[in-house]
Amino acid sequence: MAVCSTLVIARKYSEYAVAGLLGVVVTQALGYGLIFDLNFFLRNLSVMGGLLMVLSDSWVRKRFAPAGLPQLEEKDRKMYVQLGGRVLLVFLFVGFVFAGEWSIWRVMVSLIGLVACVMVVVGFKAKLSAVMLVVVLSIFNVLVNNFWTLHPHHPHKDFAKYDFFQILSIV
Repeated sequence: MAVCSTLVIARKYSEYAVAGLLGVVVTQALGYGLIFDLNFFLRNLSVMGGLLMVLSDSWVRKRFAPAGLPQLEEKDRKMYVQLGGRVLLVFLFVGFVFAGEWSIWRVMVSLIGLVACVMVVVGFKAKLSAVMLVVVLSIFNVLVNNFWTLHPHHPHKDFAKYDFFQILSIV
């Protein structure tokens, strides 16, 4: 995991690094046995979306073209992978919407976030919408996964810490 992360940051062998990190995400889901937990599943889909965005960013135009075989242009392939990555990234916010108790404030934030999610997926004012989602998810992360307030031997401290840092890495 550390080697693949370093390769992604260094922008070297990105395809292999992304494949390795996708393998880590799937292995964690199976290893922890939380594959059927909705929040964990949506968070993992969001991580995969981020990895797809890294993959699409790393692709460059290749000059090899076999004669007579129809191919997608590199630009088209990058566009489709970016769209898939954007859609999967939105699942982190969807997990936030379905977790916890409902209140009037939660409904309002969820509706605003839903509009922002659609804008991110479509690509309309995506940067502004993404900033708004980052702010909402960061506040949510600090309020819900506050592992620092739990007793050192509390049984949920490790889960809260894991959730906090995983959401932080996605955001």
